[in-house]
Amino acid sequence: MTWMIGFARPRVWGAALLALSFACGAATAATVKIKNSGYSDVRIAFDRGQAITVAPGSTTQTTLNAGDHAADCRFDGTYDGCNLAANFTLGDVKELELNLRPTLTLEHAVTLTKDGTMRAETGRDYVWATNTLDVQGSAADCADYSTGKLAPVSTRVKGRRSVGNLSVTTRTLCGEPKAVVGVALDGAQLYFEPRFLIFRDSRGRQILVTQ
Repeated sequence: MTWMIGFARPRVWGAALLALSFACGAATAATVKIKNSGYSDVRIAFDRGQAITVAPGSTTQTTLNAGDHAADCRFDGTYDGCNLAANFTLGDVKELELNLRPTLTLEHAVTLTKDGTMRAETGRDYVWATNTLDVQGSAADCADYSTGKLAPVSTRVKGRRSVGNLSVTTRTLCGEPKAVVGVALDGAQLYFEPRFLIFRDSRGRQILVTQ
């Protein structure tokens, strides 16, 4: 599966993976506007062509025909990729806007929190965690953290709360396995869905995390 920033679709937490802005019309080629909303140079190549380098905060453009395309997008630094699918289909449009941001895999982000390169906190609002990795039942039993079989094993945690000692493991709720982040909080071991956590670099900037 890769928690940021419509792709063969890696899951994302904290932001949309792809910002698209287009005007429909009969056209064989679209103008592709590429904005670097990250913190270092980004290099992007389409269909194994020559890479385009875009500085932070800058915008450039190229053209692409309608149809299937491959993209290779990388930010300088320790990032794992960007919020653009490796393969995507472009419709018959005149313009496409790509707002590129760097991403990290969940495992890499958790590793970086251990050496102090990054930090993690709960989301902006109250979020949910469980105190167990396994709940048996039907899908309806696990439809909501506050009801059904999840209610007795779930805890509501205040937003913007710093968390540490993170680890990645698998939790199975009513037959559906998912990667979760284990956290020791107030003397209890809790397990959060990655979408309930925000990862920030040493300068406090949010980094998109994929799974």
